[in-house]
Amino acid sequence: MYHHPASRIHPQIADCRGVCAVLGVALLDAALGEDVRLLALYSVGPALSAVRAAPRAVIGTGAFAGLVAVLLTLHDGILGTHRAVSGFIAIALVTAVSTVAARRRTRQESRLAAARRVADATQLAIAPSMPATEGPVRLAASYESADTGARVGGDFCEVVPVRNGVRVLMGDVQGKGLGAVSLSNTLLGSFRDNAPVEAHLEDVGLRMSCSMLRRPDEERFATMTLAQLTDGGELTVLNYGHPSPLITLADGTGRWAHPRQPGLPLGLAALAHCEPGSYRCTLHAGDRVLFHTDGLTESRDEQNRFYPLEARAGLLRDADPAACLDRLRADVHAHAAGSEGVDDSALLLVEYQGQPGAADRPAISTEPGRRHLPFRHTPEVLGCHVCAVADCPLRDALDS
Repeated sequence: MYHHPASRIHPQIADCRGVCAVLGVALLDAALGEDVRLLALYSVGPALSAVRAAPRAVIGTGAFAGLVAVLLTLHDGILGTHRAVSGFIAIALVTAVSTVAARRRTRQESRLAAARRVADATQLAIAPSMPATEGPVRLAASYESADTGARVGGDFCEVVPVRNGVRVLMGDVQGKGLGAVSLSNTLLGSFRDNAPVEAHLEDVGLRMSCSMLRRPDEERFATMTLAQLTDGGELTVLNYGHPSPLITLADGTGRWAHPRQPGLPLGLAALAHCEPGSYRCTLHAGDRVLFHTDGLTESRDEQNRFYPLEARAGLLRDADPAACLDRLRADVHAHAAGSEGVDDSALLLVEYQGQPGAADRPAISTEPGRRHLPFRHTPEVLGCHVCAVADCPLRDALDS
């Protein structure tokens, strides 16, 4: 359970650092002798407390500072003098101003903490924690923002189990901000709903395209990679204008899963009636596939050179997937040290473990999709007759 920092210090009567500052001034005052009294300087206690303490603790620190000042003036016999009164007024004014500042700070911290909790919940929805194993694969995911204060962005990934394998999504929404986050959530929801029930991987992408086109006010596009890995090791990758996954073999070498024909990003492909790029191969036990967004390969060093991911394929071997991603992140940071060439990036490392034993996993059996994408759905099956999207390019393509 999250506890706000102010809630831990609120029960304190006074702030430790402020009290120590007052005692330090008192020691200095005693060393200087009775001829020199630093009464106004005792206000440093409540002023220092306002930086971190709750308003109640600031008031307590100010009261302690005033008490020390009163005791000193009583000792010197100058309690009612102008010099003493001016010192008391200074302590009181600084305490009042510091209390107001502390109250404003704690309110702002509360608002920021609430916003952070919302951001954490949003990020959990977009990039949830994934199990270490899923069907025939071991996997690990990692998300990193170029802004150290940011928790959410337009990069997203997901893995959905199906009866004879898994289906994988890695995507990146154009732009930043709440609009990108909202569209990411829409696409993730569509993938989670359709990946377990559509017989062909291409149809999952078609459903996701429909979900995107139902946002008529949305002018963004999204690049993404859809993949399907069966229990037998058959890997199918559909590419919608996204960076190709990197396949790392047991000997540490890597090769790109480049499609024969490049696809267009989701949101643009429908306008051009364009099929996604496709790639197929067979993996062997121990082979790994790194799905990533362009923030990884576009990280630049001081000479403006991009990160050489293929040359670093060996970093993705000889350790569990999570440790490999940590190692890769550290290498990217070393590559981009001293430059501003780091962008948001999402990583997903999938290791094929070989033919698993029989397991009762929900959803349909995965079948290798057809090489080309003849639209299998009719407008009626897609629900075009009730869809509110006018002049839908997908509907025109289906009709033709």
